Amino acid sequence: MKPIYLRNIPPPAETFNHIYFLEFMASWIKPEHYLELGVRSGVSLLKIAPYCNKVTGVDVASPQFEVPANTKIYTTTTDDYFDNINNSYMFDMVFIDADHSYEQSLKDFNNVKNYVIEEGFIFLHDTSPYCKEFTSPKFCDDAYKTALHIKQNYIDEWEIVTLPFNPGLSILKKINRNKQILWK
Repeated sequence: MKPIYLRNIPPPAETFNHIYFLEFMASWIKPEHYLELGVRSGVSLLKIAPYCNKVTGVDVASPQFEVPANTKIYTTTTDDYFDNINNSYMFDMVFIDADHSYEQSLKDFNNVKNYVIEEGFIFLHDTSPYCKEFTSPKFCDDAYKTALHIKQNYIDEWEIVTLPFNPGLSILKKINRNKQILWK
């Protein structure tokens, strides 16, 4: 039987539209405050913003699209953003898709994890590259190692599953390990 991750692969195409999935999740979560690290052309941010009360985007490049009224874009690095973040900010949905290197994507996770509400979500992009060529810096780089690191080191704080569709999307949910029923 052919492995799942190979069933829809005509490389180098992206086989899973993560933006539709993120939009679906935003329609369900209805974020009070959404954070997107790595806005680029705004495609995902513009799809998710209508479901959010407040949106924050961070990218090194200025936006080349009309920024929605509920959105503030910071033109800076993610490191600089977190060096200057308002300590009262809390996010219920975060999308990390800035620098795809293991070192920086892990740093982005570590910088944001304490600003996510209990039961909040973080989504990591580029965490299941189809082949070695997709681990080059122009594609996924080695961001997949970030998902593996979180699985190995944050099991008591985060549930994580990686969808094995090229280039991969990992879903993280902040948890209280001793709490299963949300309303208790």
